[in-house]
Amino acid sequence: MYTAPATMIANGEARARWARRAERHAVDLLARYAWKGLRGTVLLKDLTCDGARIEGLEALRQGDGLTLLLPDAPPVEATVAWAIGRAAGLRFDEPIAPEELVRIVRDFAPAAFAPFTPDTLSRQAPSRRLCA
Repeated sequence: MYTAPATMIANGEARARWARRAERHAVDLLARYAWKGLRGTVLLKDLTCDGARIEGLEALRQGDGLTLLLPDAPPVEATVAWAIGRAAGLRFDEPIAPEELVRIVRDFAPAAFAPFTPDTLSRQAPSRRLCA
């Protein structure tokens, strides 16, 4: 049975269906990508150990494979989970290491989020985790 998105949100079903596995961190980072033989730059806006939200690549479609090149880190293979216009959500094939996540967020978070350190890991909400 099809349920319209507006109905799902009104009933709270969308929140349960799309519950996040890890805390999402805001970043402002130009990242390189490789996709279908093309290379370019996208803006990384959100990051977790399991995925990211990028902006700046309009032709992505759900299910596409993409390689994301994060600074001073090994290439990250990802699958497009969703794409709307020039924005897309990526699900990493393998989680990035917690140390990499801390370093990237510390170095590239907007000023309001800059005080992210390993000490903040101990203050994560019990229902959320940094990484597996």
